[in-house]
Amino acid sequence: MSLTQRFAETLLDLASEAELPPAQAIATSLLIDGIAVGALGAGQNGPRILARLALEQQGAQIATLLGQSRRVTPAEAARVNGAAIHVLDYEPMWNPANHSLSTTLPAVLACAEMLGRRDHPGPVPDGKTMLAALVLGIEAQQRMRMASGQLEPGLLMFHPPGAVGALGSAMACGFLLGLNLDQFTHALGIAASRAAGVQSNVGSMTKALHCGQAAMAGLESALMASRGFTADQDALGGPRGYGRAFYGASFTPEILTAPHPLFVLDPGPAFKFFPSQYGTHFVITAALAARRAWWSGCIDAPAAASIESVEITVPPMPYVDRPLPATGLDGKFSFQYVAAIAILDDRVDVASFTDDRCKAPDTQDLLARIRISADPTRQGRFDRMSADVRIRSSDGRESFSTCNGPPGIWGRAADSAQLAGKALDCLCGLYTADHSRKIVTRARDFSALDGTAVLDLLSALGPQAELKF
Repeated sequence: MSLTQRFAETLLDLASEAELPPAQAIATSLLIDGIAVGALGAGQNGPRILARLALEQQGAQIATLLGQSRRVTPAEAARVNGAAIHVLDYEPMWNPANHSLSTTLPAVLACAEMLGRRDHPGPVPDGKTMLAALVLGIEAQQRMRMASGQLEPGLLMFHPPGAVGALGSAMACGFLLGLNLDQFTHALGIAASRAAGVQSNVGSMTKALHCGQAAMAGLESALMASRGFTADQDALGGPRGYGRAFYGASFTPEILTAPHPLFVLDPGPAFKFFPSQYGTHFVITAALAARRAWWSGCIDAPAAASIESVEITVPPMPYVDRPLPATGLDGKFSFQYVAAIAILDDRVDVASFTDDRCKAPDTQDLLARIRISADPTRQGRFDRMSADVRIRSSDGRESFSTCNGPPGIWGRAADSAQLAGKALDCLCGLYTADHSRKIVTRARDFSALDGTAVLDLLSALGPQAELKF
């Protein structure tokens, strides 16, 4: 068997584990988090542009767009909703670094609606099957990330979800479509030729497009394979295959088929509580702690103007060393910007990354006094990273804090109440509070839903729809 065939077989052999309660429980949390951040992200400019394009396309209008009353084709829904889930940089992070949810969940939802809303020989997938598909799609991506050998963010040549997301989406959708091993091999091979995503677009609208495009490409690859479309039998491992093309000498193919616990369980996701690039969470956490220590004991809160300097010590990470971000979106990838906002506002949330907040005089003033100290002895891998923030004031006072892992990082379980609060806050950006609570309540029982109840829940993600209890 070729590497591609063995990889497909390895993933299929994990299907029974993906249907067990531990994996289903994590997948349910991922589903809720993904729907919630996608609902909030649907109102951003990038997803809105993609939605308008999708609504102009012809085809079977059967799949739900978050925040839209009209339906679109399944492929377009996967792309738009994938971009919406990723655009705020609020979805979970994985280790090795990747965005495995926005590339897979939208394709799973769109594929299920396609199967449920048109003639098809197979049954509508139930919640348990859909969650297993999500788990397998994430597994495919994270195994590929491990095999890439590019574990330090500074070594990445391609944006990971653009590079591996289509393979995960193809695996997940192929599972729902009931592909056999030969068809899975072709689906992965087709997806390998649709992978893309250059790092230079990080900080622009196109970054989220990488995720949406991967979800779309994987769904279409699985559909093509189901109809007899073929690819090379070893598109991943061949001399001119995907592995060498994307990763060169660092590609370690044996990792793709090696024994390993499911990635949703080990190391699992790191849920985000700040809507920005994950490395910035270390700086945010340290800056908030330093700011609160600096403020403590003061009868009146000291003015930001009294800050003489802020020093941030981090690993060498040039792509998030952005002293003067031009926009709020650019600020999501700036150590300096997130530190400034944390110190000025004592919080970092979605409103922190508007263009108005970025261009505000107090932000610009403090940015001019922030310096990065790149420590070459520190690693940029998020599971080994640390960040220090030191605030010095004009009266000689000093405050210091360090962070070796933000809330919810691997090995430190995310607080369930905080996760639930995040989901409701995000959903209420698009739906009423009552409707948001109904969505979360139904989604918590997703693994027990039959096909009809799954379609009911997906319909409820349109703004005018109501859950039928």
